[in-house]
Amino acid sequence: RGVAPSLLHPFLTQHHNVATQVNVVNRHNAIERLKNNRDDLVVMGMVPSERPFTSVPFLDNELVPVWRHDHPLAKKLKKSGKSLSAQKFLDLPQLVREQGSGTRLALEIHCQEHKLNFKPYMELGSSDALKHAILAGLGVSVVPKLGIQAELALGLLEIAPVTGFPLVRSWCLV
Repeated sequence: RGVAPSLLHPFLTQHHNVATQVNVVNRHNAIERLKNNRDDLVVMGMVPSERPFTSVPFLDNELVPVWRHDHPLAKKLKKSGKSLSAQKFLDLPQLVREQGSGTRLALEIHCQEHKLNFKPYMELGSSDALKHAILAGLGVSVVPKLGIQAELALGLLEIAPVTGFPLVRSWCLV
């Protein structure tokens, strides 16, 4: 979501006569759009292997565990210098993207591979809604670091020290 505009600016500065249209959709919808040849290019994190898509990875996408700066465990862990186990973090009220989201799929695959119990507390339909729910104190989440840069810089959100994170995927041009 934050990747496309930052990539487009330099390109459009050099090629101002190119008409562009940006559609922000979840992974499931992006795959449908690719199957139906509705887009020339798609930026996504997890390229499906069941179709012969051509893809080029171009940027690391770190999925990080986050909570509000004043989460009750934040102060305790800072004092002790310890980290939280992945399962203890996942046992907190988990805010997640909707089914079909690449971020959610990446987390679900990680949990399956590491035999972690993952039970969503609340499902939200966009990265922005997810971020605002965390800021409102509704729970914690695993989100793309690129999407929360401003909140991290302002000290509103913190990356929780969780064993086994971040999950690193690549943004790909498909």
